[in-house]
Amino acid sequence: MQDENCVPVKVALQLMDTSSLGLAKQYPNFKETHQDLQLALQAIVNDHHQGFNSSIGAFHSIMRSITTSQSKVRELRESLVKAKEDLSTSKPEVKNMVDNSQKYDAMLQTLNQIEQLQLVPDKLEARISEKKFLSAVELLGDALKMIRQPDMMEVGALSDLRAYLGSQESSLADILVEELHNHLYLKSLYCNDRWKAYSANKTAYAPTSGPGRTLHKFLGAHDFTVPVYAIQSKNPEADSLQYIRLLLESLNNLGHLPNAIATVNQRLPVELFKLVDKTNLEVDQRHPSSLTRMKSRGMHTKKIDLGLNENDVRVTIIHDLLITLYSKFEAVMEGYRVIYDVVRGITKRSNTLGDTPESWKHGFIEVWQLIQSEMRSLLHDYLTQTDSRNPQSTAPKGTHNALANIFTNKAPRDKTKTIFKLSNTDVNSTSDLKEDQEDLQVILKASVPGLVSESLRPAVSSTDNSTSSDGAATGHKLLIEPSVFNIGLLLPPSLAFLNRIKEIVPTGSGIVLSTLPSFLDDFLVNVFYPSLEDTIRDLFNQTTGDVDAFHEDINWSKVSRKPIMKGTIAFLDLITAFCKMLESIPPDQAFGQLTIDLLTSYYDKCYEWFKDLVARADGVGENAVKASARWSQKDPMRSIIAKVWNNGEPCSPDVLKAEIEASMVEHKTRQITGLDLISDRKIINSLCILCTSMRWFASKVVALRHVEEPENFSKHDGGSSGGRMRRRWTLIDGVQRPHDENRPVYLPMTVDTVSAFDGVVASFQELAGTILYTLHAETRCRVLYHLGKAITEGNYCLDNPVATPDSNVLALNTDIVWFDEDISGALLPREIKFIHSHLGDLMDYILVARAADLQVLNADGADRMKMNIVVLQQNLRNIDESADLTRSSNFYSLYAAGMQDLIKRAKAGELEFNQEEVKVMVELYFSEAIQNRRESSSALQARRSLTEVQHQLEGVQWK
Repeated sequence: MQDENCVPVKVALQLMDTSSLGLAKQYPNFKETHQDLQLALQAIVNDHHQGFNSSIGAFHSIMRSITTSQSKVRELRESLVKAKEDLSTSKPEVKNMVDNSQKYDAMLQTLNQIEQLQLVPDKLEARISEKKFLSAVELLGDALKMIRQPDMMEVGALSDLRAYLGSQESSLADILVEELHNHLYLKSLYCNDRWKAYSANKTAYAPTSGPGRTLHKFLGAHDFTVPVYAIQSKNPEADSLQYIRLLLESLNNLGHLPNAIATVNQRLPVELFKLVDKTNLEVDQRHPSSLTRMKSRGMHTKKIDLGLNENDVRVTIIHDLLITLYSKFEAVMEGYRVIYDVVRGITKRSNTLGDTPESWKHGFIEVWQLIQSEMRSLLHDYLTQTDSRNPQSTAPKGTHNALANIFTNKAPRDKTKTIFKLSNTDVNSTSDLKEDQEDLQVILKASVPGLVSESLRPAVSSTDNSTSSDGAATGHKLLIEPSVFNIGLLLPPSLAFLNRIKEIVPTGSGIVLSTLPSFLDDFLVNVFYPSLEDTIRDLFNQTTGDVDAFHEDINWSKVSRKPIMKGTIAFLDLITAFCKMLESIPPDQAFGQLTIDLLTSYYDKCYEWFKDLVARADGVGENAVKASARWSQKDPMRSIIAKVWNNGEPCSPDVLKAEIEASMVEHKTRQITGLDLISDRKIINSLCILCTSMRWFASKVVALRHVEEPENFSKHDGGSSGGRMRRRWTLIDGVQRPHDENRPVYLPMTVDTVSAFDGVVASFQELAGTILYTLHAETRCRVLYHLGKAITEGNYCLDNPVATPDSNVLALNTDIVWFDEDISGALLPREIKFIHSHLGDLMDYILVARAADLQVLNADGADRMKMNIVVLQQNLRNIDESADLTRSSNFYSLYAAGMQDLIKRAKAGELEFNQEEVKVMVELYFSEAIQNRRESSSALQARRSLTEVQHQLEGVQWK
């Protein structure tokens, strides 16, 4: 029964059919269902009878509304038919009304446009003041398009507004270009987060790099081929890189992008120069120039500047300058990278820019070339010292000339020239005035951007270029004195900057990344190397060519236990500073050879100084030097003295005997005179200082010895400068870290070079040994000279006893005393002991061996000779406790004991003297009587006694 095609009668008949085909069995179910439906319907009616009643009334209302609507439609249809009939009829008055209506609509539209145009200046200025340049350009473009319509051109009242908008187009373009320069060259305060200022606790230039760089994040987050729309931001300048893009998009929408790019390329050298100059000035103001100049001047007047230590204020200055300047250079390159990518994106978007991309590609190369030029000039200025930056003349030339004219009256002042002008006042030197000017410029730029143009601001000029540039090639003021030893401070930040630039340079800019540091290689070979060699040689001549270079340094106690020459300390400082500096540049065999040449030159100077000290006043040829110097340089004496030095203490008796015998032979061959002795105490002191200096210098220099493999050195292959250097500066590990003061300093050399180095170091040791041998020989020469005079010229045939020793003995003692005083403070204990060693043995030998030179000797003379021996021994023991002249004293004691005692002791074998020595004493014993010419009988008796004694001694077995 639920089927839509159900026939109720058919179903009723089936329910009444009791056959097997009928549904009579289901009739009770049907009646039950019918009863349920009745009950359900009754329940529904009971619950909703009011709704049913209301629906009956609503139905009638709906029917009435439908009837009313049908009547209205019929009336409307009749009205439309009538209107159609009326419109089809021609009426001229209606046509005029239509035309007038169209004219009034056009006039109203024009008035509306004029009202909109009148609001443009205020809106434009508001958007420019808020620096919403993209919307300002859009507003200005729409206004110009509207005001230049033909119907607007007929409105004469709009001529002023039309001229204003036209001028605003060029003014807005200028403002955009100026704003672009402000953010390109970091003139805006909102660019401060794009570069990192120097920090005292940060010694290296290492800002954020890699994928975390702000530039890379910006470039990766924007698609420059898609136009950018005005952004509702309170401060568009907050994001400097995005602001540069907005400026470029604004210039493109304004149609001035090609001209703007040409202007940027044209102003690039000037703006970059201003950036460097401003940074230089800021660093100079952070570090007062009076302090740095005073220290610098003091260093140059008292001591040659051989590099700066970590605590020097000038190290902070150069670090501040380089790190700050390179950080700004990097920010400038980032700005140019943004411009490059934005212009390339605009070009891909529309081909309306012509050759702008190519010109901008050239501009990117140009900015790198200019930065490279600034770096090269900066390195040149702080590494090489020209005549215009002579440290002896820190004031400008004009000042020197003016002062000279005033004090000497050589030239009257030209009264036609103005001495000074108030307009030339250095604004930068007055801090209060500068702060006020900066505040005024900030207010003007914030209120009316573009009113104060950077390019139109009056620059502070000076008629004296020397006062501003200080003689620098870059035209910037030098903050510290130039020196080749500054390379260790300049190179690490420069290399770090070049490595970071690789992350900024775009792939299609025409710059090969691998060649970025190549100009440093060119600078190294073509500028720095020649200047380095010349400077090192000049410094060598200054340190070793001064008049007091061979004098004692007043501060020698800081570096040595004994006095050292001033020139030696200065030269070692030069070599050490040179080796420290070599850690900052590629190793080169030429540097090792240069050091060897300087060492050889210094050895030659020291040897010449030694020859000057030991030269005879009237000597020529072999007699050109003192006897002691001759002994110390020629065999056999040199080899024998060397054996004494090398033998140490106690010395071998055979060596001592050989030295004494050789000394006697040398003295007999060439008699020692007063001119052969070094009588000037200053010369002795100079020899001691020279000896100590040579040993000290050799010990210090040999510590620099360091052998490296040949492949670690730079190879000069010839050809262009780029091909001359096999190793790049960027491959050097030494330049990546500052020098540690506690780390040893080395001079890298090859195996071939080190042999020459060892040879010249050995020469210094040999010269020190020669000087020491000379001083050793000098004491021997003095003993030979004075004792020889005491024996040959002394009077030992006395009529009465005397209480004073011989004058020559006293002179010898005096010489020994002051000689010991001079060497004690200048030489080491072992050297002092070597010089005075075994002097007593030589004296003892001379007093006995040369007794035959005594012409006459009597008892009082023998006593005086013994007094001489006692005086010599007492004085010598103050220097050498082991000194013993017992043998010579016993020799002259034989005289007082008499000949019988001598014969008795000789026969008993108790004498310590040989036959010749006893023979001499026997002859001296009878010499007074034999020389007595007044009593010939006494002389004859003395000769007989002499013969008798000699006869008695013939059978003695001598030792």
